[in-house]
Amino acid sequence: MGIPVTIVSGFLGAGKTTLINQALQVSPYPREEIIIIENEFGEVGIDHKLLVHSEERVLQLNNGCMCCSLRSDLLAILISLLETIEEHQQPISQIIIETTGIADPQPIIQTLLTAPQLRGRVYIDSLLTVIDSDSFELIEREPQALKQLVMADRIFVSRKQNLNLSALKKLQREIKSINPLSDIRMFTHSETIQKKDFYNLKKFNHPLVFESDSSENHYNGKYYHQHHQVHEFKSILLTSDQDIKKDFLLQWIDWLILTNQGSLYRFKGLIALQEQDFIVAMQEVNEQVNFQYTTRQKDQTTIILIGKMLDEERIKQSFDKLLAESK
Repeated sequence: MGIPVTIVSGFLGAGKTTLINQALQVSPYPREEIIIIENEFGEVGIDHKLLVHSEERVLQLNNGCMCCSLRSDLLAILISLLETIEEHQQPISQIIIETTGIADPQPIIQTLLTAPQLRGRVYIDSLLTVIDSDSFELIEREPQALKQLVMADRIFVSRKQNLNLSALKKLQREIKSINPLSDIRMFTHSETIQKKDFYNLKKFNHPLVFESDSSENHYNGKYYHQHHQVHEFKSILLTSDQDIKKDFLLQWIDWLILTNQGSLYRFKGLIALQEQDFIVAMQEVNEQVNFQYTTRQKDQTTIILIGKMLDEERIKQSFDKLLAESK
């Protein structure tokens, strides 16, 4: 599989560097086996003390970590790093990429998924997004910040001491209404996270897990969607007790991607195929669709789509057609 890559995104001042510094403190790996790639160097750097001037592309931290700037092309940096690692036979156990506060994570994901030079050498472990509990209303009005939230596998909320339990639960519901595919973890500047919350998550390609709160979600037959007042992001859940024919499913996926280019950001599903005895897990991101065979007994097909300005009625009709063709 190669070296796991964890992408850390989050809006300006959310606490990305704080989270990474905490992750370094609890790392299961020696510091010299971790590579950190930063989109830019802020006033507070990773572990604060750099041995080499920050204008150079490759930096050596005093604790042994390597740190790079993403000012130049990510693919070129990764190829150069991997060649250096392989030439010197240096064991590397983890790569962490920290994006800028206004960065769209999709181009990074696209590079890691599609570049042939990286195939078998690195893989995406998880996309983590950090948000500040005091700034969520601002995030809802910033398209790039929302995109980071929508794409996340796990969301870390930088919790302030004055955030009471009621406000915390409300915030969690609002986050889930935007991205029901993610899970949520809290962290503070004074309490270090646990290593199991950051490393070896394998959540990017993890099968769909969906937990709903019936008091907040609105169901209508086999369809589900969330209503948002501020932004145009939408999550749609499609379910069916009927087994689906694989060829028709693939045609439907092609149609779904083609007709929603630029608006469909991600979808996951657990599919009951006619041709398989067990559930098949499906994931799409950046128009790349992956299938994984599972040992889970067939129950129902469940698909969650997340995007912006999705034509919900048209998607419902196409799903109905898929089911009718599969009978």
